[in-house]
Amino acid sequence: MADKLKHIKNFFVANVLDGFGSRRYIGHHDLDPARKYIHNYAVPGLYAAIMTDDPDYDPQGAPTEAATNAATLAWVSDLQRDMQSLGRIDPHGDLYLMMCTPGATGCFMDDLYAALDADDPGWRSR
Repeated sequence: MADKLKHIKNFFVANVLDGFGSRRYIGHHDLDPARKYIHNYAVPGLYAAIMTDDPDYDPQGAPTEAATNAATLAWVSDLQRDMQSLGRIDPHGDLYLMMCTPGATGCFMDDLYAALDADDPGWRSR
């Protein structure tokens, strides 16, 4: 059986656990509000969704295989709606720019979509 979350897990470890580079420069308690959203909502939400789909997953442990991606897709859909709303409300705010536009630390949503596309090319049509 193929891991339905292989690339999502790689995204989580490579990008999210690194804090988009923020941990290299400042402490977690000193994060600006946009990074706090990522660390206090986006990161735990993605981790909870992965754990729902793959209860044996350990980012620092042996590879596991997720048999489903339903919780992760639901979480991404919720986050996507939030970002669309934020884009209408505050398209020039730090959070929207950090989450939805390319920059030195990447683009959270673009990278997330790329990982989902690699794991499940048909996810957008469901």
